[in-house]
Amino acid sequence: MKKRADMNKKTIAVVSVIIILCGAAVGLWYNRQHSAEQPKTPSTNVSDAAKFKSEYPRVAANNRFVYASDEEVLSVFDSGSGVVFLGFPQCPWCQRLSEYVDQVARAEGIDKIYYLNIRDARASNNEVYQKLVKKLEPYLDKDDSGKPRIFVPDVSIVKNGKIIGRYKEESTGDDNITPDKYWTSERIERTSSQLRGFMRQLKG
Repeated sequence: MKKRADMNKKTIAVVSVIIILCGAAVGLWYNRQHSAEQPKTPSTNVSDAAKFKSEYPRVAANNRFVYASDEEVLSVFDSGSGVVFLGFPQCPWCQRLSEYVDQVARAEGIDKIYYLNIRDARASNNEVYQKLVKKLEPYLDKDDSGKPRIFVPDVSIVKNGKIIGRYKEESTGDDNITPDKYWTSERIERTSSQLRGFMRQLKG
């Protein structure tokens, strides 16, 4: 009787181990199957170049634009160096000029164009916008009330805190001209040549 009881205990123990192992195997298989069926979460790590391309489709995929903070842009004007582009995607003139600024920057080996969307800042006339106006005031046109205003696109080339070049739109005498009509091949070449000269000074 004792031997039979011992054998029964061993049998129960072996069966228990088998059941546990089978359960673990089934659980592992289910987890693998379930994980495989779950959709992968897309990466949200989008580069500045890709993000800018999505907002400004005319620029190259390997464009040089970086999304700068307010502090970064103000720091460039204070004592830094670089190309600063102020604008916003809803501006068709910004859309066109961004393409030419980027083309020249890439050709001249400029690795970064500081971009700041000033649409909301300008609309609210917040502290950041007021500081930008103060730094750019000698170069700005005035609005209907006689106050200096940053009309976009606004492009500055800065070296050691000093503005060494500015994009200046050519006068046409036609206030209703569209970007498509304005940007003739001749104007594109003149603007590119001007920007090229400024960027070479920046690197020199």
